[in-house]
Amino acid sequence: MKISGIRFDNVRNHLHTDIELNFGLNVFFGLNGAGKTSILEAVSICGFSKSFLPVQDSSLISTGYNAYSISADARNDNNIPYKVSISFEKTKRKKISTTLGDNLLAKDIIGEMPMIILSPDYKSITFGSPENRRSFIDRLLSQSSKVYIEDLISYRKALKQRNSLLSDASASKRFDMAQLIPWTDLLISLGSDIMQRRILFLEEFSKMFKSYYEKVSSGKEEVDLEYNPNGFETKDMQKDKSFLESKLATLFENHLEDEKRRGATLFGPQKDEVKITINGGIAREFASQGQHKSLLVAMKMGEFEFLTNKRHETPIVLLDDIFSELDEERIKMVFELIRQNSAQTLITITNPDTMKRILNDISESVFFEVVEGKVYKK
Repeated sequence: MKISGIRFDNVRNHLHTDIELNFGLNVFFGLNGAGKTSILEAVSICGFSKSFLPVQDSSLISTGYNAYSISADARNDNNIPYKVSISFEKTKRKKISTTLGDNLLAKDIIGEMPMIILSPDYKSITFGSPENRRSFIDRLLSQSSKVYIEDLISYRKALKQRNSLLSDASASKRFDMAQLIPWTDLLISLGSDIMQRRILFLEEFSKMFKSYYEKVSSGKEEVDLEYNPNGFETKDMQKDKSFLESKLATLFENHLEDEKRRGATLFGPQKDEVKITINGGIAREFASQGQHKSLLVAMKMGEFEFLTNKRHETPIVLLDDIFSELDEERIKMVFELIRQNSAQTLITITNPDTMKRILNDISESVFFEVVEGKVYKK
């Protein structure tokens, strides 16, 4: 996938920006606060309907304005055109239109413009909470499978309803099992599907992850990914749906009294962990700063390969301020993978000379200077 041009109005300090992008490397440089990251956020919204940063849509709107709008023109690897337009106005529903149709939902566009994103916030994948690693898997699987994202959305809705019933029952001290059972059954059915796909994903993805980590670290350590569903014994783990449903049903029975007291669901894939291990130890606890960087690069390189294989489409790569987190040697490895796959790349950087020093050939690169929300091609 390649974006030929992107236009956006009233996104942070960009009142009106129209950029014709290079199909190779696009380098956006400028001072901190100039608006470089906002360009990548606009691209992210075209792919996910939201920024890759943890912010609300209303926070993206320029000061003094009430709405933002973004549109992009792209072509996939078969040279078929794809266009997306997204607008958001405070207090109103986000409007999404693409080549596929109008009045779309976020789930309808996720994966249509596949993307790989690396920013300082993503370092939490290797040393953050279990939620960070679940989010990594969920985002990747959502881009590669419409079925997965449908199940995930349905599960979250059912979980919200079930938690509401439990919270109300806990507060009123009146518990109606007949109301709870349908939501419980739905959680067990959807939850087992989600867990099964996560298991199958990790079987495939872990091989890519290990291979890339060996390259990044020169084979110095042994790494692995281990799926640990909450309440399951790892040694007894199976990927059969009926087995997973049976285990979730047992967990429901075992936690029911606690759920009544606490007013919340205490079982299901929203509590699962994915352990990253290095030389047998948990990376979050034992890995050095350098090892964490290598783990993150390996995860992202594996993500690129997995998404390419599943979508049969080359992802767009967004690299935001990665020089603050990675050394030049690891960055060179990332760019080598990008070069081999001819992926379109957008990167933000403070000093353009650093990028020129790393690249052996800048003939397929375009540099843009960003100054107070305005973009100038150099």
